[in-house]
Amino acid sequence: MNSGETGEVLVGAADPAVIRAEIERDGLSIVKGLLPSAAVRRMREAWLGIYAGEVTDAPVIWGPFYGERNRVHFHRSDTCVMYRAYDFLWNTPFDALTREVAIGLNRLRNDVAETDHVAGETMQSDRYGIYVTTSLYPSGDGWLQAHEDHADGRRHWHYMVLLTEKGTDYTDGGLFVHGRNGEKIDVDSLAKPGDVIFFDGTCRHGVDPIGGGAGLGRLQMFSIPVFLETPQQNDRMLEDISIKRFVKAKLRPLKRRLLGGDQPAGGAY
Repeated sequence: MNSGETGEVLVGAADPAVIRAEIERDGLSIVKGLLPSAAVRRMREAWLGIYAGEVTDAPVIWGPFYGERNRVHFHRSDTCVMYRAYDFLWNTPFDALTREVAIGLNRLRNDVAETDHVAGETMQSDRYGIYVTTSLYPSGDGWLQAHEDHADGRRHWHYMVLLTEKGTDYTDGGLFVHGRNGEKIDVDSLAKPGDVIFFDGTCRHGVDPIGGGAGLGRLQMFSIPVFLETPQQNDRMLEDISIKRFVKAKLRPLKRRLLGGDQPAGGAY
């Protein structure tokens, strides 16, 4: 449970043991009305405004690195069509309310998975962490290929919050999860904004093509657990570095040697 600046409870009370038992049995648990409707509306308005702004066409990021800047991308490929925002915890958040709710739900998810309460918020030697994200699947176009998630020996369990509603903002498609018995579950038809969906990411899941309704599409919020790369491992860091800065950095060691700057103070060895 966490509270906003006004003292508003942003994440209600839920029993981790009940959620855990349902996930273990069915692969899925939906906690009804866990988030206040006012907070959901504010997040929805904020993100619809963000996605209406400047968005870069770029592939989905699966391997973020330490220090990466926040990004908003649109990606179209043979595996998905979506807008996605990447809100990394070391940056100023796109939307402070979304960041706060996401961290509160991550802590509940950790309790459900019987791991450290704040796992993913602080960096450890294995570089396991979370980042906050929303995804917008545009009406008439958005979808995500069915897949299964894996992350070493951890319980790779997700939470998810709908910020638009099936039956109103869109009528066709949405999140599906194959439960423990293999049945394909139309999750979005079972959840409303304010409900929180928990599911086992190792169960096959995806997003069927979105369409119909008011045409707003499917907007969701969650945090993604990842193993963060170092900047040296990731070529995407170079996108933010000018040619001038890159050349200057490469020449700096030569300059130090020429000026004798690599010698200890006093010239002693």
